[in-house]
Amino acid sequence: MSTATKMRLLVVHADAGFRQGLVRGLGLNPWIDVVGAAMSGRTALPKVVSYRPDVVVVDLDQNEAEGLDLLQYLERSHPGILRLAITSPAVQESSASAVARMNDVDVVSRSAGGPDDAALARLVQDVVAPLLRRTSSRGGPGGDPPLRPVPAPDVEIAARPSVSAPAPAPLPAAAAAAVAVGPPPSPLPPRPSHQVASLGARAPHVLGIGVSTGGPKALAVFLPMLPADFPLPIVVVQHMPPKFTKSLAESLDKNCRLRVREAQNNDKLERGTILIAPGGFHLRVLGSDGAATVRITEDPPECSCRPSVDYLFRSLVEVYGARTMGVVLTGMGEDGWIGSRLIRSAGGSVLAQDEATSTVFGMPRGPIEAGIARAVPLERMAESVVAVVKGVPCS
Repeated sequence: MSTATKMRLLVVHADAGFRQGLVRGLGLNPWIDVVGAAMSGRTALPKVVSYRPDVVVVDLDQNEAEGLDLLQYLERSHPGILRLAITSPAVQESSASAVARMNDVDVVSRSAGGPDDAALARLVQDVVAPLLRRTSSRGGPGGDPPLRPVPAPDVEIAARPSVSAPAPAPLPAAAAAAVAVGPPPSPLPPRPSHQVASLGARAPHVLGIGVSTGGPKALAVFLPMLPADFPLPIVVVQHMPPKFTKSLAESLDKNCRLRVREAQNNDKLERGTILIAPGGFHLRVLGSDGAATVRITEDPPECSCRPSVDYLFRSLVEVYGARTMGVVLTGMGEDGWIGSRLIRSAGGSVLAQDEATSTVFGMPRGPIEAGIARAVPLERMAESVVAVVKGVPCS
């Protein structure tokens, strides 16, 4: 192999310890090239131009205003750059709301406190995971930035601008092992053209929705198109950390005919209400068809996600069986693939956003290529869902 493909990262963090730790830890990953670091959004601007990163990682904890300004500047002036925001419990609700309204921003949550070895190792892992999922899903319209070929070790490498922070000591062995993540998974083989998903034979009694990168925008298109008399309860998993999902629910509630709110323990699943899983927690549905309630849990992440679409879909099948309907929208990674298969195996229906309208064709790709979900353009998703509910075949 003569070349290796790496993501070029610029790290923006006000805390020198965290900044140096991120540079050091992320640099251990063979798929990442940390090309620069900056202490603020202002000092990052010239480095974006000079270093031409594929990804800019921005911590919002100590200077939220500059961090938000940088994320918004990148959206306007450098739409090909992937943006990843790091948040903490100290981030204000207003900042969380502002990020939730942005398109194509991945969000990673870190715990409060200083940059000890364990905290840094966890944070590096949490930053690496969405980047590798993005790499495995790259190629869709509006998706990942192009990755540049980097010469193999046996080829002389041209000098590049040095990182602003001095090279610190190596990570402890345990922390280094935790962040040495391998290459992204290989994509599934193309689905045979004759394999077309058929819809479930029984009318659904519940609708579960799973979405990740590009989700706020997709939900803002899809959910307001559902009619006021839509007869099913709806539960949504949007990959987001705490605080962000509350702002998302409030924003959607202003524009939808149905009520939208962040789910709480013991909420009832009722027609006319859309419940969104709170960021950082799983949403499980318990009870029986017609008398189901919500349980918010801190069970282990699935597909590196909490909330997880697979977790939600599995619980829906346990309660509703063949009366379950799933919709998988734009997003990185594979969360929802297993859950979609469970729905179809139970006799339920699955629709997935098509590649042309997906921001990242990762989560919808698996169910579509496996023939267990029907591909639908985003602008037609609401009418397709209503057609399935009414038992009308949709093309």
